[in-house]
Amino acid sequence: MEALFAVQEEDTNLRQLQHRHEHLPEAEHLAELKAAHAAQVAAQQNLAAESLESMQRQKRYEQEVAAVEARIADLDQKLYGGMITSPKDASSLSNEITLLKERQDGLEEKVLEYMEILEPLNEQLEEMNRTKEEQEKEIEQATAVFQKTEAELLGDKAAAEKRRDDAAEQTDPGLLVRYEGLRRSFGASVIVRFDGHSCQGCPTTMPAMEADRFKGMDEGTMSDCNECGRLVVR
Repeated sequence: MEALFAVQEEDTNLRQLQHRHEHLPEAEHLAELKAAHAAQVAAQQNLAAESLESMQRQKRYEQEVAAVEARIADLDQKLYGGMITSPKDASSLSNEITLLKERQDGLEEKVLEYMEILEPLNEQLEEMNRTKEEQEKEIEQATAVFQKTEAELLGDKAAAEKRRDDAAEQTDPGLLVRYEGLRRSFGASVIVRFDGHSCQGCPTTMPAMEADRFKGMDEGTMSDCNECGRLVVR
C-alpha cells in the first residue's frame, strides 16, 4: 500500500509542478516585456512612417524651389542678356520673375516648415530607438532567467515522474487501475488512511458502524469507504 501512497504523493507533486510551470512569474514578466516591446515597435513604425512622409514632402518642395530658381535664372538671362528689346516684353518678364520669386518664398517657407516638423520627430525616433534597445536587453535578461527557472522546474518534473514510475512498478496493477479510475473524482486523496476513528477522506465523521468495520480489519488492510468511496487503508 505504501507504494500506492507514494504514487499519489508524486501525482500531487506533479500537479503542483505543472501549475507552477503554467503560472511562472518569470514567464508572465517576460510576456509583459515582450508586449511592451511590441507596442514600442508599433509606435516607432508609425512615427517613422510619419517622418518619412514629411521628408518626402520636404523633398518635393525643395525640388519645386530648385525648378523655380532655374526658371528665374533663365528669365534673368533673357531680361538682362540683351535678348529682349521690347519694353513690353521686358515688363512682362519682370512681372513673371516677381511672381516666381513670390512662389519661391512660399515654397521655401514650406521647406522650413517641414524641417521644423522633422527635427522633433527625428529626436523622438532616436529616443524611441534607445528605449527599444533597452527593452531588448531586458527581454534578453528575462529570457535567460525564465529559461533557467523552467529548466530547473522541468528537472523537478522529470525526477517526480521517475519516482512515480518506480512506485507504480511496485503497486499491484489492478489496484493501480482502480486508483487511476478514482483520480478524476478525488484528486490528491484517492487513497487515505483510517485514523482509528474515521476515514481521513470523509468530509464528515464516519458512522460508527462503518468505523467499527475498519477497526476490525488487520493493520494494512485496504477497503472502499462506504461513505465517500475512497480507498481506505487500516
